[in-house]
Amino acid sequence: MAYSRAPIEPLWAPLREVPLIVLPFAFVMLACGYWRNPTMVGAERLLKSEEPARGIIRITRHPLMWAIMLWALSHVLARGDLKSVIFFGGLFIVAGLGTVLMDHRKKSNPDWARFAAATSNVPFLAIAQRRDRIVWHEIGWLRPLAGIIAFVAFFAVHSSLFGARPY
Repeated sequence: MAYSRAPIEPLWAPLREVPLIVLPFAFVMLACGYWRNPTMVGAERLLKSEEPARGIIRITRHPLMWAIMLWALSHVLARGDLKSVIFFGGLFIVAGLGTVLMDHRKKSNPDWARFAAATSNVPFLAIAQRRDRIVWHEIGWLRPLAGIIAFVAFFAVHSSLFGARPY
């Protein structure tokens, strides 16, 4: 409520198309990140697997947090005002710090080092460094499709939920 009541103080020309490009990826990461994710609470047992990094986890070990960061950053760029920098930028920082703090907390698990060596916090970094590879069949098509459908549905109701046109 405070965000919606805050005055609009423009900082730059809004890049309103950014969420249309970025958010489908965020929704796919969100949908795929809820499956076989060793960084989720209670899923540490997956670190004992022969190959603990599978599916979207090969791309980033924190797909849910990166989905939030992409969402927040796209909204900062799309809005271009001070209140959005504070609100969405704050959420971006919290999610980014969350990835670092999760990594730090999980270091006490003896299986973490092997997992961390094969994965990366930053999307695609472990793949670019040849510490891992993308295995598309592990990701499949059902979860990414669910993410795209969720994006389209959310896009359709955005105006009625938040009072702002997403285009």
